[in-house]
Amino acid sequence: MDETPTDGFRGRPVWWLVVAALTVAQAGLALTPFGPRPWAALADDRPVTAGRHPLHLYHGTLGSQTFHRSGSTTCFDPAFQAGYPKTPVFDAGCRPAEFALVLAGGGYNPAAYKWGLFLGLVAVPLAFVLASRGVGLPAGASCLAGALGAALTWTRPARALLDEGDLDACAAGLAGLVFVGWLARYANAFGVGSWAVMALVAAAGWYAHPLVWLALVPVVILYYLVYAPRHGLAWHLGLLGLTAAGVGPNLWWLIDWGRYWWLRQATPGEGLLPAWGAVTGAGSGYGRLAHAVPGGPVAALLALAGLVLMARVGRRAGAWLLPAAAVATLLAARVGVGPGDGPDRVAPLAAGFLVVPAAFALWAAAGRAWAGGPATVAAVATLLVVGWADGANRPLARALGLTTGPLRLGLSPDQQAVVKALNDLTTPDARVLWDEPADGRPGWNWSALLPVLTGRAYLGGLDPHAGMEHGFCGQADGRLNGRPLGEWDDADLSEFCRHYNVGWVVARSPVAVDRWGRYPKARPAARLRDGANEVVLFALDRPRSFVLSGTGKWDEATARRVGLSDVAPDANGWVVLSLHYQHEMKVYPSYVQLEPKKDPFDPIPHVQLHLPGPVSRVTLVWEP
Repeated sequence: MDETPTDGFRGRPVWWLVVAALTVAQAGLALTPFGPRPWAALADDRPVTAGRHPLHLYHGTLGSQTFHRSGSTTCFDPAFQAGYPKTPVFDAGCRPAEFALVLAGGGYNPAAYKWGLFLGLVAVPLAFVLASRGVGLPAGASCLAGALGAALTWTRPARALLDEGDLDACAAGLAGLVFVGWLARYANAFGVGSWAVMALVAAAGWYAHPLVWLALVPVVILYYLVYAPRHGLAWHLGLLGLTAAGVGPNLWWLIDWGRYWWLRQATPGEGLLPAWGAVTGAGSGYGRLAHAVPGGPVAALLALAGLVLMARVGRRAGAWLLPAAAVATLLAARVGVGPGDGPDRVAPLAAGFLVVPAAFALWAAAGRAWAGGPATVAAVATLLVVGWADGANRPLARALGLTTGPLRLGLSPDQQAVVKALNDLTTPDARVLWDEPADGRPGWNWSALLPVLTGRAYLGGLDPHAGMEHGFCGQADGRLNGRPLGEWDDADLSEFCRHYNVGWVVARSPVAVDRWGRYPKARPAARLRDGANEVVLFALDRPRSFVLSGTGKWDEATARRVGLSDVAPDANGWVVLSLHYQHEMKVYPSYVQLEPKKDPFDPIPHVQLHLPGPVSRVTLVWEP
């Protein structure tokens, strides 16, 4: 049966006005995270400091600068962890930020990041409209799906993804929704238009999050087995070409994604493959998941009714593809879920596939009373009122169960005081050891921006849950390099500080304040606050040098190069640096030999250079 959509926008162009109104309504809602003066907030230089947004902005800054310079977003960052490779593996969530910052010219640009976030939110209902048209729903029902998709954006589970900064997963989920919807059209209405739509969203989905996109592979395989016998060579080549259309434009970074996959470390208790019980889950887990889905069991039943109706009116491909994609998303999320993640993180992505049939069920029910059009217009009008005319305390949004509170923007006064102290009381000739408490303070990841704000290098502060080997060196949860801080004697601390060239310690937990306060070479340089918690900046009385063996002057350390001058080897001809070694490093002049020096206290070796004699200038560059 022909499943080409009928009753579309061409036949009834008045629905384009409803789409425009829906976009305007979503724009009003998308402004609410930016506070009472959203347009000014979008344009100012305050970064988003909620969740991991600071980390994504920082890595987006590095990636966009590197892209404009070399066409790659992979680089070596010496500002954290004694040097680590910034790759598509860590952190994957920075790709939307990189895209926005590249378009803005590259470099640190919080305004461009916020504008990218705002425009991404505005596009959400359009993705639902497009997916619904692919499935074959009428224009009115597609607009209703867009309204429901806009509302889904502001439910508690979906808003939690926004607050956390999981923009890559959200973007990939939307791309997957559109792709699955247009697979339904492609099943029986093969054409250049449908292929082009799927090719574009496949490229966007692979760019946003390959693992989310790979979750759809079983669905596509099943789809092929069902519909392949009905079509000729052009259809088969077209479907195969979608893989090339998705992967091809992303090969420039997917190669690095595969190359640096080894950097990822499993979290405690996580194996290479999950246990079968972790995939299937327990009954209680599914109960929590049902309640985490916006609308709960009622929404699921409504979606089920819509799927039955779609099958009855001839939209059979969409009727089974959408629930299959929802199940595949749930299983993929369960496989990749971390110990601290719950059903709230999974629910919005799966619920997105059920919005389309739920909207069709509502449209059909209203259509029986000749009220399908008025109901859709009323839904869009309601979103317009909530987005643009709700009161200061958002009473209508709260009544509808929509979470439209502001994001954290900018640094708090306490955090600004810490930044000022670091700028005034530290220098670039040594690193700052940043203490990571375990209490999950609001805006905890703002410290990822410290190199931009202060121009200093840090141990810790990037992300204590980075899940990579380079995260080993640092102080978190009362432990230094994984060992309880109380077990370190003064000699151990002195060797640690020499090894990593630590000149200052920012103690942000009682354990750290106590231990460093008893270290003879530490003196309090500033006493600050972080909310109700005391923060003490300790200055360490010790020689400061990034050259551990031999001599040399440390001139610069950026994502582009590390430069030293007046370099002279030790008696054995070696210069050892307090810098992590990476295989892709190259040294100039070329007669200098670069080798890794194994470290018994660090899983990552340090850099050592073999010189025939004194050299006026040595430069280390990252050349992947």
